[in-house]
Amino acid sequence: MNSPKRRATHGEDGQALVMLVVCLVGLMAITALAIDFGFIYHAYSELQASAQASATAGAAEMPNTDWATVATTYSGLAGDKNAYGDLTGVTMLPGYPEARCLQYIVNTEGITCDNAVNANAVAVAESVTVPTFFGRVLGISSMTINGYALASMRGGTPNPANVTIVLDSTGSMGAVDTDPACGSGLGILNPTKLQCAKWAVTILLQSMSPCAANLTSCGTVTNGNVPNAVDEVGLLTFPGMNTTAETASDYTSCGSGMQKSYVAPYSLPTISPPYFTIVPPSSNYRNSDSSGLNGTSSNIVQSTTWQDGVGCTSSQYGIQGPGGVNTYYAGVISEAATDLIQLGAPRNTMQNAIIILSDGAATATASDFTAAALKADPTIDQNECHQAITAAQTAAGQQNAAGLYTWVYSVGLGALTSNSCTTDSPAISGCTTMTDIASDPSKFYSDDANGCVSPSHPNITSLGQIFQTVAEDFYTTRLLPFNTN
Repeated sequence: MNSPKRRATHGEDGQALVMLVVCLVGLMAITALAIDFGFIYHAYSELQASAQASATAGAAEMPNTDWATVATTYSGLAGDKNAYGDLTGVTMLPGYPEARCLQYIVNTEGITCDNAVNANAVAVAESVTVPTFFGRVLGISSMTINGYALASMRGGTPNPANVTIVLDSTGSMGAVDTDPACGSGLGILNPTKLQCAKWAVTILLQSMSPCAANLTSCGTVTNGNVPNAVDEVGLLTFPGMNTTAETASDYTSCGSGMQKSYVAPYSLPTISPPYFTIVPPSSNYRNSDSSGLNGTSSNIVQSTTWQDGVGCTSSQYGIQGPGGVNTYYAGVISEAATDLIQLGAPRNTMQNAIIILSDGAATATASDFTAAALKADPTIDQNECHQAITAAQTAAGQQNAAGLYTWVYSVGLGALTSNSCTTDSPAISGCTTMTDIASDPSKFYSDDANGCVSPSHPNITSLGQIFQTVAEDFYTTRLLPFNTN
C-alpha cells in the first residue's frame, strides 16, 4: 500500500534527469560559444599580426614612394607575405594602406613630413569575415573582424650597428661616372666611379650615429672610437696591400694614395698579405650626432673625402685605384665577415652589416694570385664570381652573440648584364653576381648604368640616394596606437 508520503514524492521521479539534461545543454552551449570565440580570437590575432607587419614594412620603406606597394606585399591578403593558410578572404579596407603625417612623431622623434610622400607614418586596416561553428544555432553564422596598425617611418631611434664597407678600387673604377648628383655633390666635373663611391660613403657617415643623440660631444677618442658608440663603421678595399703600414697611405697621402707598388697579389682568405682593411670599425667620423664630418682626425673620413683633413685636391684624395689590377673579391668579403663576427662585447650583440660596391665582374688571372695560393688551391682563379657569392652567403649565415644574422648589401656600379665574369662556368654576369651577393633582394641596389636594375629599388639609382636609404635601415620603425595624431 502506498503511504501518503510515498504518494507525495512519487511525482518527483525523473526530475534529476531533466535537470541534468538542462545543465548539459547549457554546458554544451557555453562550450560551443567558447570554441567559436576561441577561433575568432585566433583569427583576430593572425589578422592583427599581418596588419602590424604590413604597416611596419610600409613605414620602413618611407620616404620612398613605393611604400604602399611594399605595405600591401607584406599584408595578410591572399598571396602576400603574411597571408595565413587558415585565414582566407582577408581584404584591405578602402583607403588603406594610408600615409599619415603625425605631429606626435615630429615632436618626439623629429621625423618631419617634408619628404617625397608628405608623411611620416603608415596606417593599415585589414578585414576578414570568419564563420562560426556553433553560433549558427543562435542565428550567428559568421563574424567580421578588423585589424588596425600604425607605424612611424624610419629615422627615429637608431639600432646600434657594426658596418663594414667594402670598396672596389680596381682599374674599372677609374671610369667616368655619369651620375649628376655625384658631380654636383663633389663640385667637380666628370668624377670617376671611385670618387662617386667615396662620396656615397660620406653620405652614409653623415647618416649614422657615432654616439647618443642627446650628447653635445661623443667624448674622448681612443683608437678611433668614442665611449659607448652607437654605430661603428669600418672600411676595406680591394686589391689589398703588402703591409698594414701601407694601408695608411689611403688616409695620410695627398696626390699619391694607394701606390701600385703597394698592391699585393690575391691569396686565400686565411692568408695575409693582402691586407684589405684600411680603417677598422670606428666611431669618430663625427664629434657628435649633430655635427658634420670629422675630417681633422677621422681616418675613415680622410679616406673618402678631399674636403676635410689633410687638404687634398679634388682629383687625388683618400683611396686611390692602382689602375690595371684585375678584380677578385671573395677574399675581402670573407675578411669583412670574419672581422665582424670576432667583435667582442658589447659590440657582438649589435647588428652586423657588410656593404660592397663593385661592378661585380671578377676577372683575375693566375698571375694575380700568389704562388702559395695557387699551390694550396689550384682552382682559386676559377669561378671567381661564384666564389664571391658563396663568401657572401657564408657571411649572411653567421650569427652573432645575440643570434642576429649579418646583413649583406651589394651596390652595382656599372654592372653588366652580359656574361662579364670571365672565369666562371656556368657563365654569369656582374649584375647577377651583385644580385646574388645580397643577403635578400631588398639589400641589392644598382646605379642602372648598363641596364642592371634592382627589382626591389628600381627608382633608387643615385649612389647618394642608395646610401641614404641603406642608412635608414639602421633606424627603427615604431608601432603606435592607431588613433595617434
